[in-house]
Order: sequence, then structure tokens, then C-alpha cells
Amino acid sequence: MRIPSFKISALLILILMFSCNTDIKKSELKMVNVIDLNGKFQVKLPENWKKEFNTTESSSGIISSDTARELKNKVIINVNWNLDTVYINPNLEQTLDSLNATVGLKTQMQKSGKIRAYRTSFNFSSGYDSTEKMQRNQYLYVLKKDSIKGYILMTATIFGDSILTEQSELVAEIVKTIKMNK
Repeated sequence: MRIPSFKISALLILILMFSCNTDIKKSELKMVNVIDLNGKFQVKLPENWKKEFNTTESSSGIISSDTARELKNKVIINVNWNLDTVYINPNLEQTLDSLNATVGLKTQMQKSGKIRAYRTSFNFSSGYDSTEKMQRNQYLYVLKKDSIKGYILMTATIFGDSILTEQSELVAEIVKTIKMNK
């Protein structure tokens, strides 16, 4: 079976995102540890970004973005812990494809693997957002650790026709800092 060259290129980009040590203009972007309201997880986010918290009995989340920037090319990070059970398998990937299609996104790349101690499903999709009237790019990560109840769903949304290298590096750095608490 021959693998198309665009899939090989996309896979190499993904591997580089996970493996390289990034230099995300650290002089301009100080990262701070943020804990959700239920104490279920923590994540490092840029200090100067606005952060909003939400919580229920079975979920807890943080939404963060740089409010000083216009929507185009802004990174919006949404990290949520959910008590529900999730299985990282091909059925999850099909479900993510279906959900993407309902909002006009087309999956460009999917991969399952590990980030640190967490089994992970990764999905990158893009498409035209008719609400915002511009291109939308979305990184989606599902992180699960067997010894901990629940799972983490992190989405990073970037509006605009292109994604800057610094934005991809920032998303990769943030997902690597997620730590689920018991």
C-alpha cells in the first residue's frame, strides 16, 4: 500500500511538533501554571492571556486567548476535563471526523499515540467558518490515563488562512504541559 506524499509530510510535521524543543519567543511569552476550578488538571498558559473558567459536577475547563490580538491568527485554547469514559481507538477518530463535518471542518490529519504518560488521539482539521466568515484551523487532542478517572479534551483554534510556525509550536508546548490530577 502506497502512502500519499501529503500524508507523509503531515506526519513529519507532527513528529517535529512533538519532538523538537521550541523557542517560542520566551522573552515575550511567559508561561504560568493554571489549575482548573475542580482541581482535576493543570496546564501552562501564557501569563498575559485572558483566562475563563467553567465547571460542573462532571466537567471542568479553562478557555484562554490573547485578547490583545484580532480574531484572525489568534490562538484560542480550550482545555476541558470530562468525567465520561472515552476510548482512544478508530471509533473515536470516526466520531471526531463526524463532529468536524457538522461545523464545516474537514479532517486533514489524525494520529493516535502518547504524550508523556497519556494515551492520545490527535486530530487536525480546517474549513470555512461561516459564523466568523474566515478560515478556521483546529488542533484537537484527547488525553487519557488509565489510572485517572475522566479524560482531557484540548482544542486549539486558529482563525485565518495560514498558521504561523510560532502558533503550532505554542500549541505543541501547551499540550505537553497538561497534567491530570488524581
